[in-house]
Amino acid sequence: MRPIQLDIQGFTAFRQFTSLDFGDLELFALVGPTGSGKSSLLDAMTFALYGQTARLGASGLDALISQGERGLSAALTFEVGGVTYRASRTKGRRQAENEVRFERLDDDGRWTNLSDGGMKVINERIRRVLGLDFRNFARSVMLPQGEFSRVLHGTGKERQALLGELTGLDHVAAMQRVASDRAKELKHEAGSLNAVLEGEYAGVTPEALAGLRVERERTDADAERLTDERERLTGQQLRLREQERVWKAREDTARRLTSLEGRAQGVQEGAARAARARRVAGVLPLLDAAERARIAAAREAGELRGAQAAAEAAEQAAQGAAATLEAAQAAEARIPDLEARAEALRDAESDVARLRRAGGKPDATHAQPLPWDEDAFLAAREGAQRAEKARQERVLVQTERVSLKAAHDRFASEERAQAQETAEQERVKREGTDAKAALEAAQAALDAARLEAGLASYRAHLHVGDDCPLCGQTVTVLPDAPRADLGAQQAQVEALTRTLDERRTRFTDLRAALKARQAWLGEKRAEYRNWDEQLTARETDLRAAEGLVTGDPQSDMARLLAGLAARVRAAGPDPARARQAALAEITALRTRVQDAQATLARAQGDLAAAGATLRGVQANAERRAQEAQEAQVSLDTALRDLNLDAAQARAAALPENDIAALEAAARTHEADVAQLRSALADLDRQLGAAPFDPAHLAQVTRDLTATDAALTAAREQAGRLAEQERQLRERLERKADIHARAQAASRALDTWQTLTNSLKANEFQQFLLAEIEAQLLTRAGILLHEISDGRYRLALQDGEYVVQDLWNAGEVRGVKTLSGGETFLASLSLAIALSDYLAGNRVLGALFLDEGFGTLDPQALEAVANALENLRTQGRMVGVVTHVESLSERLPSRLLVTKSVAGSSVQRFDL
Repeated sequence: MRPIQLDIQGFTAFRQFTSLDFGDLELFALVGPTGSGKSSLLDAMTFALYGQTARLGASGLDALISQGERGLSAALTFEVGGVTYRASRTKGRRQAENEVRFERLDDDGRWTNLSDGGMKVINERIRRVLGLDFRNFARSVMLPQGEFSRVLHGTGKERQALLGELTGLDHVAAMQRVASDRAKELKHEAGSLNAVLEGEYAGVTPEALAGLRVERERTDADAERLTDERERLTGQQLRLREQERVWKAREDTARRLTSLEGRAQGVQEGAARAARARRVAGVLPLLDAAERARIAAAREAGELRGAQAAAEAAEQAAQGAAATLEAAQAAEARIPDLEARAEALRDAESDVARLRRAGGKPDATHAQPLPWDEDAFLAAREGAQRAEKARQERVLVQTERVSLKAAHDRFASEERAQAQETAEQERVKREGTDAKAALEAAQAALDAARLEAGLASYRAHLHVGDDCPLCGQTVTVLPDAPRADLGAQQAQVEALTRTLDERRTRFTDLRAALKARQAWLGEKRAEYRNWDEQLTARETDLRAAEGLVTGDPQSDMARLLAGLAARVRAAGPDPARARQAALAEITALRTRVQDAQATLARAQGDLAAAGATLRGVQANAERRAQEAQEAQVSLDTALRDLNLDAAQARAAALPENDIAALEAAARTHEADVAQLRSALADLDRQLGAAPFDPAHLAQVTRDLTATDAALTAAREQAGRLAEQERQLRERLERKADIHARAQAASRALDTWQTLTNSLKANEFQQFLLAEIEAQLLTRAGILLHEISDGRYRLALQDGEYVVQDLWNAGEVRGVKTLSGGETFLASLSLAIALSDYLAGNRVLGALFLDEGFGTLDPQALEAVANALENLRTQGRMVGVVTHVESLSERLPSRLLVTKSVAGSSVQRFDL
């Protein structure tokens, strides 16, 4: 994986949109003050790819959103195997605002969307393209460099523990725990199964099953015998119950015949009563007709009296309505005068509305009023509006002139600050040059003093006349004792180094500030020039607009409004209300006449209707009286023929339903008696001469009940025995299954117990760690040989790390004797070897070293720089996060991260 471009916004210190191009970078330094956001750029890469960071993991990611921002976005374009991809993520403060997108750049330059499926599917797709999960990516691309000095200098146990953590061998310990837990489970399972076999299934045997089968067969034979006896008793019971049914029917028929014969007298009396009712049935309609005719004649007489009273009331109402109409028509003569007054008041009301629209009041006055002219008023008002608009524009232009002058003052202040900081930059540059020259001289003096001190350290081993152990020549004169003060010279070099670093930092800050201010000055210079030109054009337009206003339009408006107000006051205090009152009075007079006409018409109609009703009611009353007289004559004639009066006829009368019921009851009684006598004779023939004994039926019923109970008990016993036989057979099968499971658990227990013992920390894990350590040393030794110009190799001797110095006849010495720069080279070799190991033996396209180099001396820094330059030749893009200015200057490119109130930004500088 090789990064190509990183785009972020709202990500920690990078509040504004920031784009970082890695396309042509190979070896570069990432520099900037503490807290500026250098490590945040590395976090942005891992967040874009995996949705998590090394510092926060996958939770608490709201902390990555810039303070005050609603969300963040991060997009990384990278290359894998010659194919370009882009992974981008956005995160808000709510779950619904989170989004991930993955794309591939095709040969035609178009991006193909690979974001199908949910977030988990997209994350897995990115992981497959990279070939690394988040943990291995963070440890192979973002090198944990600081851990390898611990690997280099630690004891064997410490090294193995740390390598186990870095390479993820903790999963072997997890496997051992899983195997141990599984062995415990299997041991418990085997013990439980054997306990069940010995306890719960101890009596479950084939012999017990055979005994249950014999007992069940004997019970089945008893049930068959009882079934035959039950069928015999059931047939006998059916025959006796049929005899019982006939006997009970004969007894019931005899009781019913006796009862019917006892009711014979009552039935005959009912038949005689029905005959009398049938005789007077013809008179009853005449009685009812005479009564109805009398009631109808009385009702019509009452209606005749009411119709006469209604006719009299209708005549009086018609006379009152005619008088009311005459009074309303007399008052209607005032309407023409009221209409003329309303028309005059309407003109005055229009003047009031016109005065209100013009903004005047009825009490407005002026010493020189003008007659109202609406066109003249509109022209004067338009002139006043133009004058007011010109006045407001004049105020705005003057205000902006003041603001422009203040802006010019600020611009001049910034120009003076730019000139001062430019001069300061030149001064800092000169001081840095002087400090660098002084540092080089002091460093040369220190190196010479160290050489002299090194040679002088052999003075104690030299003797005049003996051979020199270094050059082999005879010693003639002893060298002078060392006089140089190495401590003072070292302190001087360190002081000059700090001075040079301070000057370089100040120069970098001034250069960035000058560049930013120069851009601001250029932008503001053009902006202020455009502003001045716009104000000049507005002033010209304003003078032209002021010239169009003539006379005093405000005074002309007041004079015209005063004339209109005077005309309004002449029409009265409230012409609108007075006009409404006149119109209301006109409407009331017309409504009064219309109501009187309608009332008269209704009264006349009511009078005509009352007369017609009275005539109809008189005719009906005469007709009803005649009908009542005729009905009474017919009734008297019929009663004389029967020799009865009306009361006797009504007493003998019955409803037709009752008459028919009495007649039918007589006929039915006679038929029922004959039928029962015939049925009784037939039942006597069925019984014959043999008597029926109820006690015999009861005994058979009791025998059948006992047989049923015995049969049910036998069947239940047979069912229980069959169920016990089935359960015992199933328990035998379960016992065999449990026995097989117990044997399988015992075999699996042996396997898992063996695996548990093999995975213990003192066996398999140590073997894996030893293999990993051997591979790492081999790779690191080859790499160290390359980046140290063929001088050093790493090796393992007696369980300790050693280095082989090939420039010194292959001398072997412990790694703890290495200098600071040599230690860094060795630990860097281990780190890169582990990076390749974790990446699956692939050469990664990018490495990022987030390591502090401030503790290294100049010679060690020189070795580090040479090593990093050698790394570049191996095809990797290497980024170094450092605070050491001298190291960053040795690298071909630098990414400078600066911070401000608006947020951090990145600038690139190439040598």
